[in-house]
Amino acid sequence: MKLGLFRTLYALLPGRIYLMEPLRRWGRLPMSWTRHLFVHGTMTIQSGAGRGFRMFNQGHYIETLLFWGGLERGWERVSSGVWTALCREAHTVLDVGANTGIYSLIAWSSNPRAQVHAFEPVPRVFEILERNNELNGRPLALHPIACGAQDGEATLYEGTDNHYEASLLQDTHGKNQKQRSYTVQVRSLDQFLEEKGIDRVDLIKIDVEKFEPQVLAGFQQFKVWKPSLLIEILDDSIAAYVEEFMKDLGYLYFNVDEERGLVPTHRLSKSATYNYVLVQADKVPLLQPWIVQA
Repeated sequence: MKLGLFRTLYALLPGRIYLMEPLRRWGRLPMSWTRHLFVHGTMTIQSGAGRGFRMFNQGHYIETLLFWGGLERGWERVSSGVWTALCREAHTVLDVGANTGIYSLIAWSSNPRAQVHAFEPVPRVFEILERNNELNGRPLALHPIACGAQDGEATLYEGTDNHYEASLLQDTHGKNQKQRSYTVQVRSLDQFLEEKGIDRVDLIKIDVEKFEPQVLAGFQQFKVWKPSLLIEILDDSIAAYVEEFMKDLGYLYFNVDEERGLVPTHRLSKSATYNYVLVQADKVPLLQPWIVQA
């Protein structure tokens, strides 16, 4: 009852982001407090490279974690830190399932010389991605399309109860989830990159709510270029496909534990934190600060 009253009164405060900014700069408030202190407006996030980026905070959970904790203490602390390190040596970066552009903007802020391509097919989310790109001087190449096994169209299912849920697979978030659906353009990365004249990819993130196998199926050039990969694995069938795809390519696997660090593993499977990092042996020194033992 007290928490509900607090949220109601807090929501009535005008200009909350400006009122909360001094508190954010003052020091570390406990997460038990900050997770309830949602704000709206433009904020600056400092990256590990010492260069920041700006983004619009819509008052959702992930933006709230980033506002109060930054990259070092906020959302996906280890994943974003590893991504930052890999970005510094990357020339071409792909962010498939970019959402509002957090990982794309980390890539740019970590390495402004890199070409960063962000793919996001959900129109309402793409609008915010465009806004965030504008706030930073348009450093990203934005593409309002989905990636899949071949060129064409597909039905995208968007959860109406959760800002972050959308998938090209209907039952990704449960059969009882309220959804709306619409048609989106799908491109295979092989065709897309050939058309754009891109002859090298160094780093890719794939977070597409169980559609990861289809994205990889349309990216056979992956096996030639062997980029580093940050990928979400939500179930064991996806893990099995990714393992088969990577067979004999020489990749090393790391399970991302967002509290502890990178845990080396010989097999992929659904894990508590979902993300995995897959790299060639020459990239392991970049990951060393985060590697821990199982």
